[in-house]
Amino acid sequence: MSIILSSYINIISRSFIRVTRVKFKMPLQVYIYTPYLPFSSLKPTYSSIQQIAFYNKNVISNDNTDICEDYDKSKAVIIAKLHFKSDEDSAPFYNLSIKSLLQIYKTTKKDVELGNCENRLYYLSKRLKCSPSILSKSVAKRTFIYNLSFDWLERSLNTLLEMGVSEDRILRDLWVLKYHNKTIEERLLRVKNLGVDNLYPWMVRCSENILNRSISISQETKTILGEIKSTKNYIATRLNTTPDAVEEMYFTTPALKRIRASKAKKFLDFLTDEGFDIEDIAKKPRVLCASQKTVMMRLEKLRKLGLKDINLNVLCRSRKDFKKYCESIESVSNAKE
Repeated sequence: MSIILSSYINIISRSFIRVTRVKFKMPLQVYIYTPYLPFSSLKPTYSSIQQIAFYNKNVISNDNTDICEDYDKSKAVIIAKLHFKSDEDSAPFYNLSIKSLLQIYKTTKKDVELGNCENRLYYLSKRLKCSPSILSKSVAKRTFIYNLSFDWLERSLNTLLEMGVSEDRILRDLWVLKYHNKTIEERLLRVKNLGVDNLYPWMVRCSENILNRSISISQETKTILGEIKSTKNYIATRLNTTPDAVEEMYFTTPALKRIRASKAKKFLDFLTDEGFDIEDIAKKPRVLCASQKTVMMRLEKLRKLGLKDINLNVLCRSRKDFKKYCESIESVSNAKE
């Protein structure tokens, strides 16, 4: 025991150790600050900590005490005061540290005293039209929500909703609530005034370069679509088919649903200029999901090999399959010679 104590004193003198316990039953917390000590000097300190940990483990074992159980009970005491309406709502919060739970308790207590809400989980659940049991998983991972003042949280949320950002988009990007309501308003108003109708929380958080790029794409898309208003209808118009037929293409080729109107226009213009029929493209829409640059290079290669009637599906094969296809053509050509 004396060895343990002397080692413990040695740690304090050499490494500026601060040892604390909260008022609940908790395991010993040791914080070590050694910013300027070389690694070699840390070895005896690390060894001493191991000895203390081994000693504590033996004491716990000898007393038949489960410290983990006591730690969970301490969490349960705090969580019981957070006004959760079901065990399902509170379950994700058991993954948090005692320190985080105490901060949440402090905030929740103040919110109740001021008449703001019982728990911010339920406030957000109501405003964003989402089940508390589903939302709690996200909120427990983003405890900053309990660090903000209620006024800040409310104003930021109000601004987002008033600007037309949908509830489900806010749910997927709760980090936007960290931004001041004036910052949110200025960013989104700027985007809206430039003709962008679909607003997203990331537009508040992204860099100027990304925002400008997004605005440019949106403006280009709006110009291309005109009165058509959707990429699906645009593709249907260009391929002389119906939106329902395009929906079937989406089902068989899911990647087609994700292409922008600008890419669809450029690709369709390119393919028609290269002599492909609209009807052929409509039957083989997978080519629109490929890289236009790759398709262009493959067209040149196949034409150099003497092919005139080129199957669109060949142009969007994997690199390995396309290579084999070209080799087979070359072998046939060599055999004829």
